[in-house]
Amino acid sequence: MRRWAVLAALPAALLLYGCAGDGPPPSGANSAYDVIQQQIFNPHCLSAGCHNGINQAGNLNLSAGVSYGNLVGVTPTNPVAAARGLLRVTPFDPNASFLLSKLTGPGLGEGTRMPQGMSPLPASDINMIRAWIADGAPPPGTAGPSATPTASPSATVPPTVTETPTVTPTPVDTATPTQTITGTAPPTATVTETPTASPTETPLPWLVRIQTTIFNPRCATAFCHDAATASANLDLSDGQSYVNLVGVQPDNAVARGKGLLRVQPNAPADSFLIIKVTEPAPGEGSRMPLTGAPLTAEQIALLVGWIDAGAPNSE
Repeated sequence: MRRWAVLAALPAALLLYGCAGDGPPPSGANSAYDVIQQQIFNPHCLSAGCHNGINQAGNLNLSAGVSYGNLVGVTPTNPVAAARGLLRVTPFDPNASFLLSKLTGPGLGEGTRMPQGMSPLPASDINMIRAWIADGAPPPGTAGPSATPTASPSATVPPTVTETPTVTPTPVDTATPTQTITGTAPPTATVTETPTASPTETPLPWLVRIQTTIFNPRCATAFCHDAATASANLDLSDGQSYVNLVGVQPDNAVARGKGLLRVQPNAPADSFLIIKVTEPAPGEGSRMPLTGAPLTAEQIALLVGWIDAGAPNSE
């Protein structure tokens, strides 16, 4: 789509759009985010069933006026991206922005590339978004460089200097009370109680937590991955889950063709278990658990953390 050719004619067409802005109309209408909204989000993302005010796929509305607040500094609903610490848009850091991953090539478990059902965006559009994020993701109606000078007037250092004289008398007063407290023995009695509290805070091993909170109640149930059924030759009952997961090839032919294992230690993205509980690709079967609500973000983060730690056997 020859979008940069259209950019020459865009200022006149967007004059009305910038009239409600705070700054002068030319800079507001031509700011980086306004161009991205008009040139990319409006024609590519607001179609039926996508990121408009009615459908909001992935709980994301990219309509004009609300898109900025739904992107910048917001954690994505995709559990794999959230577990990696990505934000939809991380100012000054395009590589930590899930928006760019979705437009270029999402990883395993991160869904399909956007815009869905259309041709990929041209490199010029993606570079425009990348440059906007690298400039700090300035809001609509503002230019990237103009945001920086506003930081200099707020350099109100004098108030902090005036507070320092008031702090200096207090150490003089506290010198006398500290000598009276030193002679008291009760502080030593409280120190002896601290070691007794530490054993109770020892967390359960990874696999014990996963087995009791995920596998037992959600997977090793009747007609699923219990010992009697072992759907897809996978038994996730207590005592059997580890040997059936770690380092084992999945039964699914598409996953095997990609070289995936059910659990690949230290590699959640190469572990078919994570894909099955997030968003399997075509040919990889349904998302698990098959019945009931999907796993929560916290449960998926627990699985990812276990695999990231090397998938230890804690049974």
